[in-house]
Amino acid sequence: MVKKTVSRRKSQIDTSAKASRTHTGETLSERWISAVNDADGLLAVVRGGSSVRIVDVHTGMMRGEHTFGSSVRSLSWGSNVVAAALHSGAVAVYSPARNAVVATVGEDGCVVDVACAGEFVYTLDSAGVVQKWDLQGNSLARVATGVANAQRLLVSRDGARVVVASHRAEVWDVEKAAKVAALGGGHAAPVHSLCWALSDESLVATAAQGDRSIVVSDLSGETRAVLACDGDIDLVDAGADGSVVAVVADGSVCAWFATTAAAARGSVGRAPDTVVSVVGAVGVLPVRVARLSRVAGDETKALLVRGSPMAPLCEVVALADREGRFDARVELRREPQALVAQTKDVHTHAYSEAEANVGSSGPQVPVPPPTPSLADRMGQLSVATPAASSGKTDAMRLPAGTLVRVLVQSLHTDDQRLLDTVLDNASRTLVVRDTVLQLPPAYVLPLLQQLLARFHSTPARASRLLPWMRSTLAMHSAYLVSIPSLVPQLAGFCHAIDGRLESHRKLLRLSGRLELAAANAKAADARRQEKPDANGDMMPIN
Repeated sequence: MVKKTVSRRKSQIDTSAKASRTHTGETLSERWISAVNDADGLLAVVRGGSSVRIVDVHTGMMRGEHTFGSSVRSLSWGSNVVAAALHSGAVAVYSPARNAVVATVGEDGCVVDVACAGEFVYTLDSAGVVQKWDLQGNSLARVATGVANAQRLLVSRDGARVVVASHRAEVWDVEKAAKVAALGGGHAAPVHSLCWALSDESLVATAAQGDRSIVVSDLSGETRAVLACDGDIDLVDAGADGSVVAVVADGSVCAWFATTAAAARGSVGRAPDTVVSVVGAVGVLPVRVARLSRVAGDETKALLVRGSPMAPLCEVVALADREGRFDARVELRREPQALVAQTKDVHTHAYSEAEANVGSSGPQVPVPPPTPSLADRMGQLSVATPAASSGKTDAMRLPAGTLVRVLVQSLHTDDQRLLDTVLDNASRTLVVRDTVLQLPPAYVLPLLQQLLARFHSTPARASRLLPWMRSTLAMHSAYLVSIPSLVPQLAGFCHAIDGRLESHRKLLRLSGRLELAAANAKAADARRQEKPDANGDMMPIN
């Protein structure tokens, strides 16, 4: 049971931080399309509209990525698969284990939301029709709820009940195709986020676009509580004990701790028990996803995800102490790279068919491969004698997962020779991309500085350096723009590129003049090869 709010504060937010948070909420508010797999600790998040990235929330490492043929509307985790509702109206079921789409359902092109329960996929169209599918694409059940302009779908763990939401929400029995209840406390706008609010799935929490309140209703249709926020709500989540968290448009997180269901009954306009903000040196760092722990005894711990879909930063925060005490306002001081820097010694590994069984009900936990020692890595180096004498090295033909570790080692120890052997993989485009993608942000700027130094000292190596520069800037742009001193540190790089571009323009102009001169010379030569005949006609000279 959570105790009453105490008067002490962990920190006091100053006026400038409040102003910064307000401005951030006005300019940076953006609801993420994401889903969390609690069993395996995986986050699926949409990057760039049509690409879904799978990230391990414990290590920050990417476990898979897939680009669909259409932009994504919503995501849901099933048994080792991710179902993505697309704007084309279909649902693609993606398997991280196979790195491929294993099924496509809803070919009629009218699906607006998707939810999973075990090995089954449930789809919702705007007319309120819910369909149940297996992973082979077969329709197993169809329920016409009649909810007009339906937007969101929620499915119970056993798949027996569904909640269909528009401005209002209804609970339906799938097998009987019968309405169980119409939830009270409708919203002025369509619902964009909903979840079960107790472990027995007897309460439902809903939030709507532009609404500053969360409505908690039971399955009898009675409104149990209305939870009020100071800003628009982007995302709502609830724990097994009835605690609720909400991500607010300004990037903060509001939390309401449940004491008992009876205590929450009839609570209207209940203010949050605690408000959590993450602040860095450059201002507010908006939280985009908040997920309460599903582990018994840890209900007041929450997973907070911030950063960008390109490189999300994950952190577990205790919202209350072991005695259940909490502060009304908590400010967490963080640096943009601090969370990911902790994962630089954690080794990533990919899924394989032997490690995950698509469609199985139990979670399959991948086992990381043995980590090669530095001696093993050096043993894999093969430097020919002529190359050594000429100052050149052969590229290490290693996979990206191993190459990134060697790259980190070379940057950490300032081993220039080892770094050169890594950079010589520039022709392996996909390996360069995957290596840079897995590089911890703490090493991004050192890598750029090393590349810039080589670019200045040996311009002839530009063809081998530019692929690494381009991939680093593209893959880690979200992190780089968060560095306050980035401009002076990369000023030399910008000047060098500008200088080469200016020279390129001059060379293009010179090339054009040379082509014109060559064409004129060719025409004059052709005229000299001809002379007039007796009739005054031009005859070629043999």
